[in-house]
Amino acid sequence: MRNPAHVTGYGMAFEGVISLRIRDDDGTVIAQGTAQGGSNGVVGEFKANPELYLRPNQRLGVVEAFEDSGSGEDLHLDRVPIVFR
Repeated sequence: MRNPAHVTGYGMAFEGVISLRIRDDDGTVIAQGTAQGGSNGVVGEFKANPELYLRPNQRLGVVEAFEDSGSGEDLHLDRVPIVFR
């Protein structure tokens, strides 16, 4: 897996801030960050290059994109399966 990872997508969140996490197959968070997407009812493209602070323990994992509620809740959570190379 390259470090930093490269994550792209489309999304919408409060003030356009899309929160991102990368988890390995056992659920351990190995990277996280934010990206600027769309807001105010407009979906926008986002791109981010989060640094991996742990190596994945398996070949499979997941990227999670969501809106942070500000109180610790993940709103509109979307999970995308990935394969580490």
